[in-house]
Order: sequence, then C-alpha cells, then structure tokens
Amino acid sequence: ARKNGRDLETALRRQGFEVEVENDLDLPRFTIAINRFRQRMAALPSDGRSIGLIYFCGHGMQVEGHNYLLPSGVSTEDPKAKELSVNLQDQVLAAFPQRYPGLGVAVIDACRDNAEPDNKAGSFNYSTAPPGCIVAFSASAGQVSLSPSDPTKNSFYTGELVKVLNEVDNEVPIADLFELTRLRVEKTMTTHPAAIVRKLAQRPHMTAGQTGIFRLGKARSATATRTAEDEAYAKQTAALGPGEVKKLAEEFLQTYPNSRYDAQVRVALSGAEDALRALSSRFVRLSASAFQPTGGDELFKEDMRKALRGDKDAAARIAEMYSRGRNGVNINPQRGEQWQRYSALLGNAIACYELYWSLAEKGDPDAEFFGPEAIRLGYNPPKGLCGSRKSEKC
Repeated sequence: ARKNGRDLETALRRQGFEVEVENDLDLPRFTIAINRFRQRMAALPSDGRSIGLIYFCGHGMQVEGHNYLLPSGVSTEDPKAKELSVNLQDQVLAAFPQRYPGLGVAVIDACRDNAEPDNKAGSFNYSTAPPGCIVAFSASAGQVSLSPSDPTKNSFYTGELVKVLNEVDNEVPIADLFELTRLRVEKTMTTHPAAIVRKLAQRPHMTAGQTGIFRLGKARSATATRTAEDEAYAKQTAALGPGEVKKLAEEFLQTYPNSRYDAQVRVALSGAEDALRALSSRFVRLSASAFQPTGGDELFKEDMRKALRGDKDAAARIAEMYSRGRNGVNINPQRGEQWQRYSALLGNAIACYELYWSLAEKGDPDAEFFGPEAIRLGYNPPKGLCGSRKSEKC
C-alpha cells in the first residue's frame, strides 16, 4: 500500500495536484481526513475546472448491499466491523460536492472481503457514482483485487494507473485515463504467466455520474496550425454512431501510430465495440431512430453521445430521462425501457435488476435473462433475486 501511495503521489503532483498522504489510519483519523477533504472541496469554486481525488488502498467489504472501507486494524471477522468501518457512499463520496459538472474522483484499490454470513466470496456490491463524480474500482463487483506479494511492487491496478498518468503529456480526458487503465489491466490479467492470475483475472470497473469533460495534460495552443492528424481526430470525435466511431478509430490508429491522441482513440474504439456488441443482442431493441432524437437539452445530448460510445451509466440516465420526461424529452416509457436494456447489456447491473422486476411484473420472459445477469455482474439487491419470474425469493 505504501509503494502504491508513494508512486501515485508522485504521478499526481506531476499533473499539478496538491497531495496529502495518510497511512495506516484508524477510524477516528480516517474520519478526520475525510472531513478535512470535505472542507477543502467545499471551498473550491464551481468553475468546471477544479478536481478533487481520493485514493484508498487497503481492505473493503460489503454488508447488506453497502460498501465499506476498513480502517487499519479492523478485520472483517470482527462482529462490529461495520460500525468500525467507513461507508463508501455515505461518507467518502458524500465528501464531494455532488453537482454537475463536478469533478470528484474516488479510486478504490481494495481487497474484497465479504462479511455476509451466507456468502464468503470476496466482493464489493455494484454501485453507481453520484452526479459530478467518477468512481474507479480496481476490480469489478464480486471480484478480488490482486496484488503481488512483493511489497516493493505496485498492485496491478495502481501500477497501471501510475504508468498511464506518467505518460500524460498532451491533454487527455480524465475518464479516458481510467478506461485506458482498465484496458491495460485486463490485458495484463489475460496474458500473465501465472495461471492463478489468469484464472482470477480482475476486471477494473468505472462508474461515472453526470459530469463535464475534465482533462489532464497540456492543452493544445489555440494558434497552432491544424494538421491532417488533428482533422482526422476531430472527425472521429464528431462521429455519433458506434459503427462509424469504430471505423474511424481503426483508420486513425493505422494511419497515425503513436499519435498524441492515441489514448483517446483507443478508448473510443473499445467503447464503440462494446456498444456494437450490446446493440447486436436480441434483448436490445433500439432502432436507428433512437440515435437521432428530436428535442433534448445539452445534458441529454451529452449523455446520448457518451452512451453510443459504450457508457453504461449515460445509457441508464437516457433511460430515466425518457421514463420521467426530463431534460427536454417527452415521456416515452417504451423508449425508456429500450435504453435501459442497452444499459444493462453494456454492464449496468442495477439496470439489469430493475429490468428483471419490471419485466417479471408484465410476465415478459426476458426477465429470465436479466435476473441472472444482474447477479453475474455482482449486484447484491436488497431482496433475494433469482432467475425465475415466478418467485420473489431465491
């Protein structure tokens, strides 16, 4: 943990962050540190440029569907572990001003220990980020975070994150940095020489509330002459449909190897491929007209663009906008369900869970798919969830 902290501190300072490091915090000191961070965040201007980041490396657990970070000296075997730990949602994320455009970032590189008596598998529960926040987990819900036994080495996730941050020179969206870290960790897992690592193969998970686009790195000069490379990147950025994004991204990477835009384009390509896979599922029924809506405010349009590039959380917000008639679109429950299905197939476990119950109530046989899918994605709902639409308890 100390190696992770030292290296990440250096990488963040290089990007202009002011950094405070706390090691081996017991609960009182942990609480004081969070409150001090909350006060600093509250004092920042809401200018769309200020960024706050919390990084935690240690142990975590879930109790009754809620995620907790364990202070130093607290074991999951302790019957009072819940009372002695820090609630991720209610304490850590609440320290950020939860408003658009944000941006608060929480990075959780935690070993997963489950304190539920009927489930000993290591896991955090699936959760979503509040408005203005990004939460990056080193492993998906229900998975174990891996770390080399050698204390002089970084954990797999933090090691890749540090590399990505140190490679930033020209301006890159922060969300893309975490997506690129995810892609690199997944590649490391699948190609690792140790069989146990390949078997466990942690998959980092990022969830993003409605945020603006925040960047790290040096901005391009407004007076710089635009090159063919710049024009090709702008064309890829302007593309909306995932098929077009994929085509343009592949062409760009082939034409401009080692480009200043390499990270952004690789993330766009990965997201477009995820979107195309989801849209090809028989459980998703989005027609081309859904991608060219009439109406909608700027937040709706921003989320539409993100969703079509594979953002599962943006797709869930689009579904809610249609279901409630918000953000400049008329109420359209059918279109809302279509976007919810798309969000679920992109990997939003809560969308899967909500679909399971709504479809089961209508007697729709598709409920048989979304129930088990929510569980596979690591969601531990407040009630028993099973694959049968005929029963409310597993």
